[in-house]
Amino acid sequence: MRHCLLAWLCLLVVVLAAGWHGAASAHQAMSGWSYPYACCSDRDCAEISPDTVREGAGGYQVTVRPGSHPMWPKVRADPLVLAIPYRETKASPDGRFHLCIDGSGKLLCFFAAIGGS
Repeated sequence: MRHCLLAWLCLLVVVLAAGWHGAASAHQAMSGWSYPYACCSDRDCAEISPDTVREGAGGYQVTVRPGSHPMWPKVRADPLVLAIPYRETKASPDGRFHLCIDGSGKLLCFFAAIGGS
């Protein structure tokens, strides 16, 4: 009985550790760096074209055309336009623009080459 309990305990530890590791990892940008887990659940983030980004006095305006981001598919009738203040902008490790949004178009994270578009 004691051996069986120990085996179940070991199995539980392995399952919990595997689940924690899977939950803590996020998918990678095409250039190889990993999006932070808080930004991404394996499909929310994607590199976006610099043509879709405009920098202004208070931050960035990003226009996502239907089909140009995994979370904004072609079935959407209208583009998604986001106003992203500088305080919500993260530095892009590869110098490219990356956008993380959920299925409703809510901003999760935005990465920019700080200092220019």
